[in-house]
Amino acid sequence: MEKQEKPEKKKKRFKIGLRTVKTVVAVFICCLIDFLRGTDPIQSSIAAVLCIQPDTKNSIRTGITRIIGTLIGGVTGALVLLFLLEVGISHNSILFYLILCVLLIPVIYIPVRLGWPEATALTCIVYIVIVLGYTSEQTPLEMAIERIIDTLIGIAVAVPINAAFPNRNKAKTDSISENEPSI
Repeated sequence: MEKQEKPEKKKKRFKIGLRTVKTVVAVFICCLIDFLRGTDPIQSSIAAVLCIQPDTKNSIRTGITRIIGTLIGGVTGALVLLFLLEVGISHNSILFYLILCVLLIPVIYIPVRLGWPEATALTCIVYIVIVLGYTSEQTPLEMAIERIIDTLIGIAVAVPINAAFPNRNKAKTDSISENEPSI
């Protein structure tokens, strides 16, 4: 029997894609802005990462969805937290958690009813972050406003960066090729 030769495997070359570069630049700018503001850059950086998309159109659409989800989640979270604190329901109690979860029903319904179903998950996340993240260091309204400002910073950084670095190949919009994986 003849020994069959194995076909040579091509070594894959490591390549950093344009979307990765845009993401790194956007997050760094968010960190700089929040450093100067004296705030934590987590929220703005997350918004920037999510808003960097393969093209400017998707970046703008993602940014709008994030704004809507953040506004709805921020307002509902602040209102629910204010109500629960006002009626004296102990934060981090089983009753508190039960009410928080039951009120997810209208929180989910609002963006869907407004025609923004893609904002639903983010609306819920912001709502939960505000209600469960309460520490009494800030008022619920201050927490919501801070979250909204941070998100707007991330979007305001990401969308122009996404537009400033045009796609190299419209057909593949910064995709990973078979022979040259990128991150």
